[in-house]
Amino acid sequence: MMKSMNTLSLTALLIALYGCGGSEVEQNPPQQQDPTSDVYSGPPPATEDIQKYKVALWDNISTQDKCGACHTEGLQAPYFASRNDVNDAYAATNPLVDLATPADSRLVEKVAGGHNCWLASDVACGETMAQWIKLWSDDRVSTANTIELTAPVIRDPGSSKNFPEDATLFSQHVYPIVNQYCVQCHDESADFAQSPFFASNDLTSAYEAAKTVINLGEPSQSRLVVRLGSEFHNCWSDCQANSAEMLVAVNAMSDAIEVDAIDPDMVVSKSLRLVDGITASSGGRFENDMIALYQFKAGEGNIAYDTSGITPAANLTLQGDYDWLGSWGITFRNAKAQASTASSKKFHDLITATNEFTIEAWVTPNNVVQEGPARIVSYSAGDNDRNFTLGQTQYNYDFMLRTAASNANGDPALSTPDAREVLQATLQHVVVTYNAQTGRKIYVNGRLIDIVDEDIAPLASWDDSFALILGREASNQHVWQGDIRLLALFNRELEAEQIAQNYDVGVGEKFFLLFSISHLIDLAETYVMFEVSQFDNFSYLFNGASIVNINGDSVAEGFEVNGIRIGMNGKESAQGQSYANLTRNISAGQALGEPHPISPLGTIIGLEKGPSLDEFFLTFDKLGEHTNVRVPGVIVTPEELPATTETAHIGIRNFAEINHSMSSLTGVSPANIKVFDTYQLVKRQLPSIENIDTFISAQQMGVTQLAIAYCDQAIEDVSIRDAWMPNIDFNQPPAVALSQANRADMIDPIVNRMMPLSLSTQPQALDVSDELSDLVDKLSQCSTNCDAQRTRTIAKASCTAVLASAVMLVQ
Repeated sequence: MMKSMNTLSLTALLIALYGCGGSEVEQNPPQQQDPTSDVYSGPPPATEDIQKYKVALWDNISTQDKCGACHTEGLQAPYFASRNDVNDAYAATNPLVDLATPADSRLVEKVAGGHNCWLASDVACGETMAQWIKLWSDDRVSTANTIELTAPVIRDPGSSKNFPEDATLFSQHVYPIVNQYCVQCHDESADFAQSPFFASNDLTSAYEAAKTVINLGEPSQSRLVVRLGSEFHNCWSDCQANSAEMLVAVNAMSDAIEVDAIDPDMVVSKSLRLVDGITASSGGRFENDMIALYQFKAGEGNIAYDTSGITPAANLTLQGDYDWLGSWGITFRNAKAQASTASSKKFHDLITATNEFTIEAWVTPNNVVQEGPARIVSYSAGDNDRNFTLGQTQYNYDFMLRTAASNANGDPALSTPDAREVLQATLQHVVVTYNAQTGRKIYVNGRLIDIVDEDIAPLASWDDSFALILGREASNQHVWQGDIRLLALFNRELEAEQIAQNYDVGVGEKFFLLFSISHLIDLAETYVMFEVSQFDNFSYLFNGASIVNINGDSVAEGFEVNGIRIGMNGKESAQGQSYANLTRNISAGQALGEPHPISPLGTIIGLEKGPSLDEFFLTFDKLGEHTNVRVPGVIVTPEELPATTETAHIGIRNFAEINHSMSSLTGVSPANIKVFDTYQLVKRQLPSIENIDTFISAQQMGVTQLAIAYCDQAIEDVSIRDAWMPNIDFNQPPAVALSQANRADMIDPIVNRMMPLSLSTQPQALDVSDELSDLVDKLSQCSTNCDAQRTRTIAKASCTAVLASAVMLVQ
């Protein structure tokens, strides 16, 4: 700015001298920017917004290795990468960007489509370009998670071919080719193993992997065929000839498979593939002061890209036993993802400049027995030298940090409390923050864990030669196993509200699937809508069923919706039919302009062909005037019918009543962090209505999970368990604490608390006590781990057995 002001002052002086009769000054011609130079020497930005544009977007795209090689004067219009004048570049760039929704920008669409992408992943180029635009657009970015529902493709559920259970046809036709020519990469035991492992020496494993790259309906579109013929991927001789050979093999396999036709008696919706859905916006994340972002969208290769837009990009090189998740993410089995020390230096520079930072991750630990701490995210150089580490020790998250009060290893670590068992082997949002005034904090699933950092101190002299590493230590020790779905680093401490905001947005790619039912109820543009995502590499998650009319019309004539089942590839799925007992009446006049919820449940459906090929549809027992009469497998003859066929007048507790009842019976608050998190996890799986005819086994599993959480917290709470069982010594192993002489001191309090009423319809207390005694006998038979912890485990199991039973569930 000072340089610009001095230039203006000098110009004014020269004009004044000329006006007073001084000599005429010959002006130098405008200097042209060297198009091969990445150092800008043209006119300064004319406005504050152009300055933001320059720093966030133009400095990145105008270089010779990106858009600056073509989109400059004299080469290819538009000249948005002009290095002569950043103000001209700004004018040329504006029509190519959408500042409210950067992902919709033309610049993003071009590079994401493969146009001059400077990385090995088109997806990563698109994400990075979107982030640069977002950094420029700042508060103009639309953060609202709004979805515009539009009519989907209308497709009748067609006849479909499905993979046989056994691998015979695959072994006859396709496997001989891939096992001969692709085994050097697509085998898990190869030196440079590359998933999917369809060339594995284990035929069963190879067959399962090959299902994702074979299209039985359109063999020519199989990835095995396309990769050779169009993408020239590792051909063994002539690519076109190799592709033709592969096509013959896939055709032969497909021709031998019979078609699965839709049962004509079914009442069915129209069908959709996952890719036909409306993408659920991931907008609304708080991302100010973000210095690295890993969304793991590439889906293949050995690079996980940092798409934060903050240079240098700290891309991670993957090594070892890992897999990409179709739902975005990476599975670490015995793997490591490591950035270079040069690119990792930005973490040292940017974090020590503010003396505060945040690590945000969506993770799914494989189990709760990992020790070490096992390294989830580490900025370190070995087993005993680090700047920071987020790790796992059994049920705990550990936050190791090098400060003036710690040693070189970042000890003492800040850890979640043992008794709380905060870390669970399920998808969790974990955030750790630090600033020099308040120290370290740990948040899980949007909630601050109640722990105090006893060693608050400023950061020590961090080592800028360390590397950012995921999955294990630089020494390859302290292996962590699990999934990482997203990782973000900030050089500021995020506030609790911002962390909760990012938790609420969620993670992964989600779609709204609108299954048309207009042909069944005579109301145009009416759909049953589900939120659907690829849960992992083997299944889909269906959630949040509702009915919506995208024209905004209301129901003219009421109708019933009974017994929804999810079909896939020509048949009803054999698993996950959580909506089979659903019964809803949609009244006349019901407004459907906004989605009208019909079920809070979620369910898992097994993946078969992959998200671009699996075709979903819905079937109904009854929808409006259409009915599908299901014949049970066993028909009861008339003489076997009971005297009355009326439904028993029995109700079950709904999800809120179950939670309240368990809290009252155990004395554990529903606000307890473990109980609360479990309830949020299984809430949609619990009964939503009180009709016992709608109860299914999946709901019983949800009841059991919640009971485990309540009983676990009750037994771990010394005051609660001592009030229940004052005569049981929980410091003794089962052989002593739960001997035949002492056992009643545990069983009787459980039965009395969990069965407070004496009803003729419930089991006898003595019978329940006998069952629990048998359970204690079985659980006490152990060889090496019958310690005091085992005593508490048996008490928790006994509590759960009664708390999750019909005694609690039935009204």
